[in-house]
Amino acid sequence: MKAPKLRGPFRNVRTEPRTFKFKSRHLPDERPEWEERKRRVEEDLFGASEDVPRPIRFHQGGKSSEARAARRAESVQASRMGALRAAGIALVLVYLTYRAILWIETQDYGGFLQFMKVNG
Repeated sequence: MKAPKLRGPFRNVRTEPRTFKFKSRHLPDERPEWEERKRRVEEDLFGASEDVPRPIRFHQGGKSSEARAARRAESVQASRMGALRAAGIALVLVYLTYRAILWIETQDYGGFLQFMKVNG
């Protein structure tokens, strides 16, 4: 029995690693619908003629400084409301924790502990 081969610390770059290639008997290697779709996408992307590049267009929402300032103010307002909402939720959770601790401290666990002592 031969010992298993351990991988070396250095990769052999001269040989290509083995890859799995599945060739089905039932499906053709070329897919005409895929080629047609690829051709349409490339035509939309590069235009009808390959030598003329498409112009780059930048879309700006609200070109005036007033519109930008209004959007910025809305964003700041939304951030503040989110922070206030988070602080409110945190305060409610802290209060509920405080009330739970007070409730636990007022409970009498003597009977329960006596029950454990007798049976244990």
